[in-house]
Amino acid sequence: MPHSLPIPTSPADLTPAWLTAALTAGNAIDISAVTAFSVESPGGDGGLYGQTVRVRLVYDQPETGAPPSLIAKFSALKPEMRERAIGSYEREICFYRELAPHSALPVPICYYAAINPASHLHVLLLEDMAPAVSGSRLAGCTPAQAELAVGQIATFHATWWEHPALPALDWLPDPDFGNDPAASQSQYESWWPRFLENLGDVPLPGPIRELGERFGSHRAAIEHHLFNAPPRTLLHGDFHLGNLVFASADGGTPFAVLDWQMLRRGRAVRDVAYFLSENLLPDVRRRIEGPLLKEYHRGLVEGGVSGYTIEDCLTDYRLALLQRFRALVSTVAVMPFTPAQRQMHVDVLLPRNIAAILDNNAHKLF
Repeated sequence: MPHSLPIPTSPADLTPAWLTAALTAGNAIDISAVTAFSVESPGGDGGLYGQTVRVRLVYDQPETGAPPSLIAKFSALKPEMRERAIGSYEREICFYRELAPHSALPVPICYYAAINPASHLHVLLLEDMAPAVSGSRLAGCTPAQAELAVGQIATFHATWWEHPALPALDWLPDPDFGNDPAASQSQYESWWPRFLENLGDVPLPGPIRELGERFGSHRAAIEHHLFNAPPRTLLHGDFHLGNLVFASADGGTPFAVLDWQMLRRGRAVRDVAYFLSENLLPDVRRRIEGPLLKEYHRGLVEGGVSGYTIEDCLTDYRLALLQRFRALVSTVAVMPFTPAQRQMHVDVLLPRNIAAILDNNAHKLF
């Protein structure tokens, strides 16, 4: 896919001529030209690392297959956030260029993708999945939606389980804090006081505060196990409701997965732990968590996975809950949140993760 066009910094830089050239380069249009367009928010939770908008298109003539609208993704406006996220931008672009046709998950069509590693600017033009709609992390999902999401990700994980192509994905780095556990511990211990400060008056249960105080010395071993030790597969890495779409009352695809910026290799059930612990209301999770984990493991086995027992899966699930707690600690400690993003992480995601840790006795693993 050619990508020699200038890369727009934001939606304000889009023009009919640029959109025409990009869609032509991506083989989305042939005889048409974009004459006008409008930009609107696609809804959803919003992101920390970029800008996402819906673009509605007007053409000079009808053309079968020309998208009436698309989703455009741009780099973050702030240079410091672009620099922090450059690896994420590259991963998503490489996913659409190389892996999307083999993903075993429904994903949007990519019409155009380009990146400039020097400026940390990138752009993606993707299929608009409407009238399907993104889920809401704040509201949580239904048991039926959870069952669909977990079943689909099991198929994806089984497809890529110890796949011989995994080592060749050199654009998919494998940070391994197990190589320097002292540095891993020191970094965590720099986050912990800032995390507590940014929580403000939000209380932490005693066992969780104790977990947080001692987690640093265990961080390297946990993250090495989850991300570097076999058996490994491809992880979506950010498998939450804001990145999933479901059919609406008006129709649309039954299910699809968006936002591949956090793609990585690792233990499969980490995606499931992230999803179940933070995207369901705790009472709903408590009712369906055990049966869904069994169904997830059954899906792996039916997909050809062997030598990975349900006991292995449940142990990895509990470790992944702890790793998600670490991720929330670092995010709350260092990210420049908007008020809405702070509310989501501090008032919604963190309490759900804590409840899942306590319900599964994950804090007693060490």
